This record gives sequence, C-alpha cells and structure tokens, in this order.
Amino acid sequence: MGRPSRVRVTGPLAPHAAGFRQALTQQGYTPHSASSQLQLMAHTSRWLAGCGLGVGELTPDRVEEFLAHRRAEGYTLWLSAKAMVPMLGYLRGLGVVPTPAEPGPASEAEKLQEHYRAYLVQERGLAADTVVSYLHVARLFFAARG
Repeated sequence: MGRPSRVRVTGPLAPHAAGFRQALTQQGYTPHSASSQLQLMAHTSRWLAGCGLGVGELTPDRVEEFLAHRRAEGYTLWLSAKAMVPMLGYLRGLGVVPTPAEPGPASEAEKLQEHYRAYLVQERGLAADTVVSYLHVARLFFAARG
C-alpha cells in the first residue's frame, strides 16, 4: 500500500508537494491513490528540472511534451492529460501554473451554435439533456446546409 509521506518531490514542484499531499487527503484520496499522484508530481518536477523549466512554464503544450516523454520512457500508467488534472488543478489554484485559454468557436456555424446554446439555457431555461438534443439537431442542419 502506498504511503504519500514517503514520496519525495525534488525540483521546481518541491515547494508545493506538502500542500498537494494535504489537498489529496482532504479530497478523500486513498493513501495508494495519493501516492500515485505524488509520484506523478515527482516525475513531472524531475522532467521540468531536466529541461531547465520552472513551474510557471507548465503549459498545456509542455504537459503534452511531458506525457510523450513519459510514454517513451516506458511508463504504463498515468499517461494522459486526465491523469494530470488533480496536480494541475491544485497548482492553478495556487496561481503558479498558467490556466489554459478557453478555445472560442472557430467557425461562424460554431459561433451561431454557441449563441443558440446560450439562448436555450438562459432564455428558455431548458435542461442540459434537452439542450444537447437541440444542439445535435442544429449541427445536423448546419452540416446539411454547408
């Protein structure tokens, strides 16, 4: 069974390890799961140090680089951006890691769909499942109209 207190984090993320450990415990992570998250933090921190990067440079693109490195090293667990969510959420909450920009609608059709979604939610007050259904029909309409 994992022991979070035994995981040592060195490098740029080291100052945040104890707080992250405590946050995981408060969120109800089991000792084994917390240890896994802290081991991922330790590996991320070592990778950042090896690349000469600081905490503030852990952008979404850097996260993808790290995960590609992790896969190339032969790791079989914690290989997706989803695995990084607890750590990145904690670090973003501290303001030490940049928050990714929300992608806006790219095309005119996407902009119109977003306005339609806002109308359905705000003006019509429809339930989430109903909005999803309406948007599906709207996408089919836009696809047919080119």
